[in-house]
Amino acid sequence: MKINESKIKQIIAEEMAAIEDKQYFDYTDKEGGMAKRQLYDMAKYALMLHDALEDETQLESWVQSKITIASEYLSKVKHYLEYEMGLEMMEPELEMEDSEEGGCGDAIEPQGQPAEPMMVMNGEDAYEIDDELAKLMES
Repeated sequence: MKINESKIKQIIAEEMAAIEDKQYFDYTDKEGGMAKRQLYDMAKYALMLHDALEDETQLESWVQSKITIASEYLSKVKHYLEYEMGLEMMEPELEMEDSEEGGCGDAIEPQGQPAEPMMVMNGEDAYEIDDELAKLMES
């Protein structure tokens, strides 16, 4: 079957009219709802993993890598939505369990409160500090 130029123009014109009648350009999909469901699942899984792991739990390197990548990706999305799209975000109220052994999730002692001395040197209390704090104290 052969179609001439005038028939093609007629078909295009009919299709364009149909598009305008159906208001395809006003359509919005439900990306926000889908993203919210995925974020809900991620939060649920993250809490389950958090509660299941102990500070001394040994994880394979690929597992640690996946957690790091997921954290980085989620952080990038959060900052993009916050700064580029202007979304206001509230810090959730989460309770962190105190760890007896120590680890990355330990609570940080507020500034202004005395730390426990690490040892006594020449009759004075000695405290362990990191390199960054040492540089700040020198300047």
